[in-house]
Amino acid sequence: MSITWGNNVFDGPYKITEWDPPYRAGVYSIMYKKNPKTKPNTFSILYFGESGNLDDRGFFQSHHKYDCWIKYAETEDNLYIGIHLMPNSTEEERRRVESDLIDEYSPPCN
Repeated sequence: MSITWGNNVFDGPYKITEWDPPYRAGVYSIMYKKNPKTKPNTFSILYFGESGNLDDRGFFQSHHKYDCWIKYAETEDNLYIGIHLMPNSTEEERRRVESDLIDEYSPPCN
């Protein structure tokens, strides 16, 4: 499964509590379902981030925006992650994608 944000295709969404982060560089999206009962396949964006190694990002409960994510999602069980892998990318390249997505979507936790 995949989800598209801007011009970028993200693998996922995966329940964040069940996600196994890859040892890769990329941009990630944190999402939740506003109406899980009436719109179970509709995700709302909370946060975009980037990392040179998604595996050592300190996910997810220790992330500095975790409290904001929970404020909207209400429970960890309603938090989802999508990954746009960017192997061999520079930090500048990832930050440009991240910045463009933040500008386009204005996620509440960025």
